[in-house]
Amino acid sequence: MADILSAVGDALGLTKGAEGDRLLIESWKDIKRSGKSENTFAAFINPDEFTINYNVHVESTSASAPGEQSRFGSILGTDPMDISLKFYLDGTGSSGKSCDVSEQIQKFYEVVGYHEEKHSTRFLRIFWGNLTLLRSNQYALDCVLKNASLQYKLFKPNGTPLRVIITATFTEAMSIELAESELPKSSPDLTHIRIVKEGDTLPALVNEIYGDFKYYLEVAKVNTLGSFLNLQPGQKLFFPPFDKNISKNNNG
Repeated sequence: MADILSAVGDALGLTKGAEGDRLLIESWKDIKRSGKSENTFAAFINPDEFTINYNVHVESTSASAPGEQSRFGSILGTDPMDISLKFYLDGTGSSGKSCDVSEQIQKFYEVVGYHEEKHSTRFLRIFWGNLTLLRSNQYALDCVLKNASLQYKLFKPNGTPLRVIITATFTEAMSIELAESELPKSSPDLTHIRIVKEGDTLPALVNEIYGDFKYYLEVAKVNTLGSFLNLQPGQKLFFPPFDKNISKNNNG
């Protein structure tokens, strides 16, 4: 029977990992994920594959004239990364151990689902061995649940589920501080976010991001600042991509 379950797992694209190497999902109610997690879900059988989706937005350019080489627009930014996983739950004992499928489904929801107290989704972190995500913390993904489906495969006569496949997609959801650490510190082709600190000035922040002071009035307009001289610590400012050929007369 163990061989049968193993074959089923292989057919589903799943594999049973060592106990200490199980994929884990930790949960917090705060996006900063400070302190110990509130709850943890451990995969009963590890996925043997996962899907990561990246999406880059590029500025539209006018159509090229006949014979002209097409132009690549400026990079406007990227969508949050998505990761899709399958969780296989088995309550038959065919693999040498079993779980209470209904209990594990409830546990999964308690960890990744809606947070009744905060009236919002839970903020998650996915760990799994040497999982590599091309991020500053390449061994973990800060995310929220995007969608999930449950496929019931086997039941007791009374309807109690014995085998279930949970297919779930998670979308990246980082704190501002972590998101800032992922972006190049000086690039006019990406949208940046800064939290004002004591002593910050708008021209200095503009120069740090764009490599030129000339955009400070444009940034002030985007953020509807009454005066660029009166920045408040803790204030959030957006620095969008600008045409690199913008006239320096904007400082006038």
